[in-house]
Amino acid sequence: MSTKKGDLTLLIPGANGWEIWNGSPIEGLSRHSESEQYRALDVSGLPAGPIQMALPVRQLVALPFRAQTTDLALIDDLAEMHLERNGVRPSLDGGQLTDHFVYAIDEEETSLSAVVLSPPREGDLPKRSPKAFDLSPRCLSLPAGKVAVWKELGRWVFGIGHGDKVLYFQCLPGERLDDRAGKDVRLAMTQLQLQGLLPEKPGEAVLWTSGGTGDARPEEIESFARGLGLEVQSSPKPSPVWPTPPSKLLPEDVRAERMEKASKRNRMIAIAALVLVYIGLAGYFFLDIKKAEKEANLAERKVTELSGGTTQLMALQDKWFELAPVVESDFYPYEVYHRVAECLPNKPERKVRLTQVTIYNQPKFVEGEGLSMSREIFVSGEAADTNDIAKFAIALKKSEELQKYEWTIEPESQTRTGAWGFRYSAKVSL
Repeated sequence: MSTKKGDLTLLIPGANGWEIWNGSPIEGLSRHSESEQYRALDVSGLPAGPIQMALPVRQLVALPFRAQTTDLALIDDLAEMHLERNGVRPSLDGGQLTDHFVYAIDEEETSLSAVVLSPPREGDLPKRSPKAFDLSPRCLSLPAGKVAVWKELGRWVFGIGHGDKVLYFQCLPGERLDDRAGKDVRLAMTQLQLQGLLPEKPGEAVLWTSGGTGDARPEEIESFARGLGLEVQSSPKPSPVWPTPPSKLLPEDVRAERMEKASKRNRMIAIAALVLVYIGLAGYFFLDIKKAEKEANLAERKVTELSGGTTQLMALQDKWFELAPVVESDFYPYEVYHRVAECLPNKPERKVRLTQVTIYNQPKFVEGEGLSMSREIFVSGEAADTNDIAKFAIALKKSEELQKYEWTIEPESQTRTGAWGFRYSAKVSL
C-alpha cells in the first residue's frame, strides 16, 4: 500500500507484536501489517517516509495529581515537583522523558496526569527514528466511565479515561488475565478515589479483543471479573488515532541523532559560506596584495607593543575579582535577601515564614583551580500549606533578579508544631 502526501505511518504495540497502521489523520487509519516481534528494532516492512510511534504501557508510569491552580503557566513546574516528591523524575541527560496531560479543570484546581518514560533499552526503538512519540492509551480513545483492558506485547494492561482524556493507565503483573489482575485494577481505582482523582468509579470494564490466539478465554474473563467486582464486556479493539498535538516525549538516542543531523547541516552551510568568503578574499588580496601585507605588518607591530602590558592587566583582573563581593551590588547580602523575600506568597496575609536565610558571597582558594568566587544561599522556613511552599519555590526559580542562581528544591517535612518545613539552597559559580 503506497502512502499519500499528508498520510502518517503509526507503529503501535499489538497483542502479540507490533502493528503498522497508516492513513489520513482526518479520514482514519487502516492496518498495514502486523509483526510477532516484541522488539521494535526487529520490525521490518515499514513504509517509506516518517513514522510515529505509540509507546507501550510497560515503558510508562502515570502519576495523576491535582494542582491547586488553574494557571496553566505554573503546571510545568508543579508537574516536575510532583515527580520529584514521588522519586521518579529521570536524569536530565536521558532526553525528554517526562510530560503531563490535563484531563479536567475546575474552578480553583487542575487535574492532570504526569507521565514518565523509562529510558529505552536496546531494541525498544525501530531502525528508523520516529518523527514523534506518544502514549498508546492516548492513541486508543479510552471509553468514558469504564475501565478498558487490552493486551500489549504479551502483557495485559488497563486504562481509565475521563471524558475524551486519559486519566490513568498501568501494566498488570503476569501474562494471564485472572482474579489477581482484577484485584490489582480494583486496588488502583480505590487509590485514585481516595486521592480525589477519580470523580466517579467506573460502572463496568471493557475487554478489547484482537481476534487472535492471544485473546482471553471465557474462564479467564470470569476470573478477572470476580476479582474486579464489575461486569466485563468484550468488544473489538478500536482502530488507533494519532493525538493532536502529540506528546513532548523524546528518548535521548533520537534527540542525539536529530542534533547530529542539525549540526551536520549547519557545518555544511558554514563550509559553503567559508568557501564563498575565501573566494572573495582571494580575489581582493590578489588585486591589492601589497596593501594587505603592509596592514598585516603594522598590526603585528601594534600587538608587540601591547603585549608588554599583559602582566599588569592580569594582576588588575585578579584584584578586581577579590573586590567583587563589595563592588557588585547584585550580590550584596541584603540585596539578595530582599529579592528572596519578594518571592514569598504573603499577600494579603502571611502564608510562608522564613526562619533562616544564610548568604555566602566571598572569594576562596580551591587547590588545583586557584581563586574562585563562592556565592550560595540557604533558605529555611515553614508554612501551614504545602501549596504555598510550592508557589514560593516556583517564584524563586522564575525570579529574573535571581536567575544567576541554580536552586535545589528539597521535599517538605512536617515539623513538631504540625506545620510543613522546607530548606532550599542555591549556588552560582563564576
